[in-house]
Amino acid sequence: MHPRRASLARAAILSLAVSACSRTAAEPEPPPAASGAPIAAPLAWDAPGSWAALEAPRAGPRKAIYKVPRAADDKDDVEVQVLSFGLGSKGDVEANFREWFAQFDGDVGAKARRESFEVRGMRVELVEVAGTYKIPLGPQGGARRRAPVEMVKDGYRLLGAAVRTPDRGNWFFRMVGPDDTVQSARSGFRSLLESVR
Repeated sequence: MHPRRASLARAAILSLAVSACSRTAAEPEPPPAASGAPIAAPLAWDAPGSWAALEAPRAGPRKAIYKVPRAADDKDDVEVQVLSFGLGSKGDVEANFREWFAQFDGDVGAKARRESFEVRGMRVELVEVAGTYKIPLGPQGGARRRAPVEMVKDGYRLLGAAVRTPDRGNWFFRMVGPDDTVQSARSGFRSLLESVR
């Protein structure tokens, strides 16, 4: 091979090698949701105007928290928490209800008042129990996942609900606190559930 042609060939090969190394990586595949498949919007609702919206954590199952005005003689605050665990097994309705009932003394689940109704194609299941509520103080552990120390509150009531959606998982609404305050917020809780969309 002629020295000049050999030199040109080496330059061409070197040029190709350098340009191949300087190319950027291929664009990653878009995630499945970006492929044009519709994403279901989160659940929406209308909270009563007298409830104060508190800041919910940015991550985790809690999607909204409201502080309910206290009844005249109640000393403890009442919050309504809205939770969503997505489409996985942590969103099992009966498992969540059992966990809520276990926070009360005795077998309150056996005496729980239950009701269900439909809202915009979604099934809403309500539960209500009353009794002695146990607030865990410290990390939970042991076979029954109980805290070593619990604060006991007599005269507490739980109003809870699960909203079963066809495409957004199950959403949970939970209000627990002193009986008078929970009773006074009952109609607002029901109105909120009837407004889900």
